[in-house]
Amino acid sequence: MIVPGVHLKKVYQAIKTDSNGSEDQSVLCLSACVDADSVCASQLLLNLFNREGLHFSLIPVACYEEVREHCAPLSNAQEVKTVLLLNCGATEDVRSLCNLPSNVRIVIVDHHRPVWHGHNNDDDMDTLVLVDDDDPVPKSAVPVYDQQLDNEVAQSDDSASESDNSDIDDLVDSDGEKERGDKGGERGRKRKRGHNEDGSPHTRGPAARAETAAARRRRAEEVDLYYSDRNGYGKPSSLLLHTLCHELQHDDNFHIWCAIVALTEQLLFQQISKQQYNTWRDVIAHHVAMHQDSDQLDLVQEGSLLSMPRHKVQVEACEDLRLTLLRYWTIEDSLRYTCYVAARLQTWRQKGLDNLRSLLTYMCIPLKHASTAYKGLREVYNGQLRSQLPRFAPQHMLAWDSLHFNSFRLQYKHEELGASDMVFAILGLLTEGEPGDPDSQRTAFNNAQSALHVQRNLHIVERGVELAKQMCQDVVHECGLMITAGKVKGGRSADYRWVNVADSNAQTNLRFRHPTVLKYMALFLRDATSCRYSSNDARRPMVVAGAPDERGLCCLVSVHAKHISGNRLQNNPFARPFIETASALNIVPLKSAFENATYHIRKEDVTAFLGKLQDVVADYRAAAQQAHAA
Repeated sequence: MIVPGVHLKKVYQAIKTDSNGSEDQSVLCLSACVDADSVCASQLLLNLFNREGLHFSLIPVACYEEVREHCAPLSNAQEVKTVLLLNCGATEDVRSLCNLPSNVRIVIVDHHRPVWHGHNNDDDMDTLVLVDDDDPVPKSAVPVYDQQLDNEVAQSDDSASESDNSDIDDLVDSDGEKERGDKGGERGRKRKRGHNEDGSPHTRGPAARAETAAARRRRAEEVDLYYSDRNGYGKPSSLLLHTLCHELQHDDNFHIWCAIVALTEQLLFQQISKQQYNTWRDVIAHHVAMHQDSDQLDLVQEGSLLSMPRHKVQVEACEDLRLTLLRYWTIEDSLRYTCYVAARLQTWRQKGLDNLRSLLTYMCIPLKHASTAYKGLREVYNGQLRSQLPRFAPQHMLAWDSLHFNSFRLQYKHEELGASDMVFAILGLLTEGEPGDPDSQRTAFNNAQSALHVQRNLHIVERGVELAKQMCQDVVHECGLMITAGKVKGGRSADYRWVNVADSNAQTNLRFRHPTVLKYMALFLRDATSCRYSSNDARRPMVVAGAPDERGLCCLVSVHAKHISGNRLQNNPFARPFIETASALNIVPLKSAFENATYHIRKEDVTAFLGKLQDVVADYRAAAQQAHAA
């Protein structure tokens, strides 16, 4: 069942009860290992378990095949057990996928959408999916699970007499409905169709058959619309778990910082709108202010108002520039390798670099100082950057609104770390892990978790920053070469644009196998290619096929074209076309990602897949135009 966030504490108490009743008295935690939110959420949870004295096992996983592998020992479990899934499991029927018995409770905290509608079943107390009321896809938006009707929809695909419902095939194949229906309706298909439970035939008139067919059609359309329009990201899992820490009175600056980093990641990767970010940011800012007041009270009681203790980590709200790793780079390099600036000015070309230096000149920042480490600059030039950038950025085709945002920073001793800096440091550490190598991924995940403890592991943060710098440089340089060499396919009027990394020199770069790096790359390519055309509607969705790994698997990712304003889901239109394309070519994915808009296929199938995808997307566009005309 889908559980609102207000009942999160009750779910936690149920986890504690199950843990105390099991033989080993432990909780199995499986966490996705490809994004910063998963790192922050797992660290929040582990801190909470440690304070509550709960035993646990945390295992980073990259796909559903790994989830099934780690859950296999529980398939024959007789005792009560809890499996907690972080940022995985919401989009699938995990219980059937892993063949878990009912005595194993599954608790899912996942920001991926859409939530499989079979989870919206209030009678299922053994599978709990946490979705907050302010989520872009709340519980009310998920179709209520109707086992009988869903089974009839699935079974109607095999009936030649109900050919008017053949349009449901795509829905069943793409969303796993048929698999769930097969399991749930197994007993029903053992009877002959059209017979009662005792085997005797029953009679149904034409009106009854027509009403049943209409109900199936309406159900299929309802579910199809839900899975078509709800592909994206919900509320960060770290925000949900921070709420739990606050209710249990365990929250502190560290827990708040984890929630901040997770939320900032979603904004930087354009997974939520700026309005949605500001809504959730205001809630966090309230908690930050409460802790600042508490810290000041502690200082008053200690009789000192001079400064915070040197060992104290302080988090405060601030207005920050959206310039990548500015505090750890030079002003020139930060501007040059910020995706938005690089896409608009084309800084991989000499002309773009000249435009960038022109901007610095207008801001009265000498090039000598612009190429000096930001930390070593005189304060006057830092002030020049922040005061003059709003004035001169629009004259260089840069929107000021895209260059700043209300954020947070962490202060420790003489170090200052912005939330966006922490996001890039974590992503840099995560990309050290080799896709397909569980040991390497586990090491990278553990390093990313350690980096969150800035006061103990500042050297790990700095290493992550250096890795992130290299990642940003690789993306701008390699993608710029792809654009210049004409490797990006799809013109001004195309439905979308795409690129195959294997067709360029970038295929030797190991970073371009990681799904998070490929998403970052897709966002840059989308913006950079749209700037080549002068029309306002030049921006198109972008599909990127990554370089093959040692197993010969290529990761395909996609990003949406335009922002959707307000507190609404940023829908990715490629989740369904990806699945339909693979089905049409009989491609069986060997690795199932937790996100519907990420796909893994063999390198031999990439060219055929990208070719067929054009036809599938064209069919979707034609159907949408026909529906609009009607």
